[in-house]
Amino acid sequence: MITLDHTVLRVRDARESVRFFQEVLGFEHEGKLDPFEIMRVNEGLTLDLIEEEPTGQIHYAFCMGRQSFNEIHARLKSLNVPFGNAPHSRGNDQLPAKWPGAQGMADALYFNDPSGHILEIRTYEMDET
Repeated sequence: MITLDHTVLRVRDARESVRFFQEVLGFEHEGKLDPFEIMRVNEGLTLDLIEEEPTGQIHYAFCMGRQSFNEIHARLKSLNVPFGNAPHSRGNDQLPAKWPGAQGMADALYFNDPSGHILEIRTYEMDET
């Protein structure tokens, strides 16, 4: 099986991005390995931030369980991070919507990081409420 090990993301301000990924998504900052700030996504994946002007808007979709999805949704609201239920909508009062992904349709929310990249959180687990 082939898996993604790490990926590099160009960010305008590395310190601001580290804080954002920690506070909003709960990623662990593993420190600086010049020129990268290493963000641990999970045991098999890191997001390596490099402070360079982004050359375009990137879209990253993070899949997780329902509990993590709901927790991040709550943090988006409490931190006043604009989010929406479609790739380019931002409304903060929107409920998750079904969008296709690698495993089929899933509840998804979309928001931007401080550099303008589109981040998506998605869960394939049903909401028990």
